[in-house]
Parts: sequence; structure tokens; C-alpha cells
Amino acid sequence: MRNMILRDLAITSVLCLAERMLERFLFPGLHRLPDRMAAIDPTRVDDLSTVVAEALGLFALVSLFTLSLYAISFLSRRPLKPQATMLVTSVILVLTLARAFAEYATMQAPNGH
Repeated sequence: MRNMILRDLAITSVLCLAERMLERFLFPGLHRLPDRMAAIDPTRVDDLSTVVAEALGLFALVSLFTLSLYAISFLSRRPLKPQATMLVTSVILVLTLARAFAEYATMQAPNGH
């Protein structure tokens, strides 16, 4: 069980970082909106450290769900299917990307022509 948890955490961390990078690639300028800016200093919004910080926050959210599945499995003494954790992780990441798409689709165009 320990190996499964470590494997899931490693895969989840890579997927979270990939989701953050994909969001920045697919939806340029979305991370610069005042509501979505993760950096306090606006000049650091494009830094790699900001992307990693956002990915760590997403990783913490996804890991809470994944580890709660393991806790339920342990307490109920029923084995957890290997695909269950990846399914939950995938759903959370797809919903996060869908939210970014919705924000990008409704984002106002800049006034400069």
C-alpha cells in the first residue's frame, strides 16, 4: 500500500505541474488577471516559481482527495482499486482546466487595438 501511495503522489505531482503549464500555454494572459494572480508582486507573475507554487497548491488539493480514498479503504478494510485514485485526480484536473477555459472564454478583450 505504501508503494501505491508514493506512486500516486508522484504521478499526481507531475500531472498538476502539467495542468498548470497547459493552462498557461492554452490560455495566454489568463494568469495575469487580478483575480487569478498568484504572485503578490505583478512583475513575478510569469516566473517559474509562481507556476510551481500554483502546482503545489493544486497538488495539495488533489492529494487530500487521494489520501482520503486511501483512508477510507484502510478503515473499511476493502482494497482500493488502482484506477480509483487516478480517476479522481483526472476529474479534478479536468474540472480545473474547464474552469480556466470558462474564464478565458468570458475574459474581456484588451482595449488597445
